[in-house]
Amino acid sequence: MHQETPLPKKTPTVSVVMCTYNGEAYLRQQLDSLLRQTYPLMEIIIQDDHSTDHTAEIAEAYGKEHPHIRLSVNPTRKGINDNFISAFAKARGEYIAVCDQDDIWEPEKIEKQMATIHGHLLCTCRSRPFSDTGEATSFDPRTPNYHLIRLLYCSVPGHTILFHRRLLTLMPMPTAALKTYYDVYLSLTAAAYGSLVLTDEVLVHQRRHPQAATYEKADSRRSPSMANGLYILWWSVTHQHEVRPAMREYFRRRQRLLQGIKASTPLFEDAKHIIALQTRAGLCSLLRLSLLHLKHRHHLFYTEGSGIVNFFRAMLYCVMQVYNYRYLIRRGKSSD
Repeated sequence: MHQETPLPKKTPTVSVVMCTYNGEAYLRQQLDSLLRQTYPLMEIIIQDDHSTDHTAEIAEAYGKEHPHIRLSVNPTRKGINDNFISAFAKARGEYIAVCDQDDIWEPEKIEKQMATIHGHLLCTCRSRPFSDTGEATSFDPRTPNYHLIRLLYCSVPGHTILFHRRLLTLMPMPTAALKTYYDVYLSLTAAAYGSLVLTDEVLVHQRRHPQAATYEKADSRRSPSMANGLYILWWSVTHQHEVRPAMREYFRRRQRLLQGIKASTPLFEDAKHIIALQTRAGLCSLLRLSLLHLKHRHHLFYTEGSGIVNFFRAMLYCVMQVYNYRYLIRRGKSSD
């Protein structure tokens, strides 16, 4: 009997989406690292946000040598979030990898993330900060926690994200009322559906320099120690009335985002309840919030785990988190 040879399995296609703005100093290094990827890339989409330097010219020169590099230039500035959201819509690949203009990727980044993501909506990886301009950097060797409860208060770093394009149809459409960072949209939606995984390797080298859009000076108070914990508790208690109103507005926007996600699980209901309590004033709401933090204490912090320390941290978290949102006052705004 004649036995047919099975057809080769189709390799899923991957689009890399890079948004640029005045990135001429570092763009070549990043593009070279993309061209060294061991996984075949369907396309590299570069959407420039009306740069005033030679960024677009550099990208255009690369595109002439490598036809799968596609450049478009915005006629006016969009800003980081609107630029990425609109650029995602241009991607044709089954999977989309987010790329910053000034980082450097390991050659196996896409290959290793594609081996991890399987049927999930989103895959993240580790990144290690570096500086060639003398900026202070720090790297936490612990495995990060990207559980849904944790992501209520943070987000997956955008520069590490690889996601299935179906995620764009599941997340709420960005509006003025929902306006927040694109990585919050992507990571919260994927986590709400229980479909976020981690490739636990450093696959991105994140360049830190004062011109970077996400640059912030290192906060020595963030390192875990008893002294830092007591300082953060003191600062939070003494600044509650100053920071809380801005926090409530911040969480109202996050609440509207969660309301637009159609996932339906007990965990997601708890997540929505936590955010709703963050929008309310009064001791009763804080006590109920503390109880929910205690319930989910294994998943609330940077690393997952249990124990008596996490119990007390969770009990005090609704007070101590005020320190995390002090920037809402210092920057004179209450946006993500």
